[in-house]
Amino acid sequence: MHQLKLNAKFKLNNKKHHNTQTTYNNMKNLKVFSLYVLFISAGLSAQKPSTYTKASFGKGIGFASADSSFTLALSGRIQSMAEVKHELNSETTTADFFVRRCRLNLQGTAFHPSFTYRIQLGFAQRDITADNTAAQNNLILRDAMLYYAPKKWLKFGFGQTKLPGNRQRQVSSANLQLVERSIANNNFTLDRDKGIWMFNNFKLNKSVVKSTFAISTGDGRINSDKNGELCYSGRVEVFPFGEFAGNGDYIEASQEREAAPRLAIAGVYSYNSAASRTMGQLGEYLYNNQHANLTYYGGDLIFKYKGFSLEAELYNRESDKGIITNSKDSTLKNYMISGRTMMVQSGIFISKRSEIAVRYARIDPSQKIISLFKTQEEYVLGFSRYFFKHNLKLQTDCSYFKNGSKESLVYRLSGVVTF
Repeated sequence: MHQLKLNAKFKLNNKKHHNTQTTYNNMKNLKVFSLYVLFISAGLSAQKPSTYTKASFGKGIGFASADSSFTLALSGRIQSMAEVKHELNSETTTADFFVRRCRLNLQGTAFHPSFTYRIQLGFAQRDITADNTAAQNNLILRDAMLYYAPKKWLKFGFGQTKLPGNRQRQVSSANLQLVERSIANNNFTLDRDKGIWMFNNFKLNKSVVKSTFAISTGDGRINSDKNGELCYSGRVEVFPFGEFAGNGDYIEASQEREAAPRLAIAGVYSYNSAASRTMGQLGEYLYNNQHANLTYYGGDLIFKYKGFSLEAELYNRESDKGIITNSKDSTLKNYMISGRTMMVQSGIFISKRSEIAVRYARIDPSQKIISLFKTQEEYVLGFSRYFFKHNLKLQTDCSYFKNGSKESLVYRLSGVVTF
């Protein structure tokens, strides 16, 4: 009996310190990785006869061998935020300061220009906080991809990165027109996953067609539940007037001041077989080890002309499961977020470096979950001051949110530097 008590005490202490040990291991791995990067950088810099370096603000520091068979570019980004939130129903106000994002990027070529790689790490608290409490996570790692491009119009990817979903998710958080993405994106996005990708692009006279297809685990960045089922996603995009300057189709705000109208229209489809999380690649596990088949589809567009930009999205997610009650506690319920969402966002430059932008977004839940997940709306008015395009900017916005009968006002201030 004494031995059983000792074992129980050991298990309890072990569970209590699990999160601390996980955090310690993550920090230890980060230190080792940072030292590895520093040693590589120092080694490349020391070999002046056979390598060269290049540094530029917004693009980081690049190292390359004399024959360019190996290149390595290091860049980073910091986003600091202040937020004040006022709940209209309870008349309560909260305020907070935090580092919203802190990222490190590594990318380059390996052996031959047709082989490239990209790694992105996140270190801010909101970068590494798990949205699934039941799974072991390595949320410091955001992207880890090896690419092979046998042709200019064809490229393959293998690893972990964003799935070909809605446009606003494809846009890097460094290139947003407002402080944060919309509620439509936050609840109806495919996010990142692990798998294989195929990218295509074709020219048809003045028009351009681009497509991305992916086969992935369907479980997102956390460890897969290995149920043998997969997720199949595709995005096809048409540019009827030709491509945007400076890859502007995935950069919010018309910073390149397109001399002629530019338009991109895209359609997306994804089928996630036997998904185990409440948003497919995101969220907690469904109760009682349940799984659901998810169908995700919709479209989006972006238009730019001179200093004006317009972006819109319309997406649907359908699930074959409704609300699930926890078999061990009937007061606990969860569900797959399903229904329809839309978002419209527009901005115009009022001077060379200053822009005003507005956004409206709405979520209409499916009838299966409407008793727990209410209709949501978002109205946003924002101002941005770009000192060096998106690489150095100050942004602020005021938002009105409505979630069922709950209403709130939110003020946000953000400073972003990409180096």
